[in-house]
Amino acid sequence: MSILRTSRPASRPAPRSAPRLLLGLVIGAFVVPATLTGCSFAVNSTPTISADDFAKQVGDAVVEQLKVPRPIVDCGDDPIDVVEGKVVHCDFSAEDDPSAIYDSQTTISDVHGTDFHIDTKIDDAPKAG
Repeated sequence: MSILRTSRPASRPAPRSAPRLLLGLVIGAFVVPATLTGCSFAVNSTPTISADDFAKQVGDAVVEQLKVPRPIVDCGDDPIDVVEGKVVHCDFSAEDDPSAIYDSQTTISDVHGTDFHIDTKIDDAPKAG
């Protein structure tokens, strides 16, 4: 398993081919930590982030750390509560082979208001089915 760290996305690196993304995913599970912002919340309520915004931020971290083209990331449709220890499952695939879908588990930590940290682990084999 490779452990990757990031603080903020930098300029976009030269793109690699999408099969390289899948090769990287097949080699082993990855941990992609990132510190993020972008929640919304009302007074005395749990901060939330839209599933689309969360998926974008997870994808940004993968692009930055693995230096691969942007994957297709789907974290569902429901808003995500930003709470310490929450695990969010998202599906990953590549543009050139969207039928090979990999599960990922993103753990939210270090929640401070609208700022939070994520660690994403991407499975090393596609889902069966």
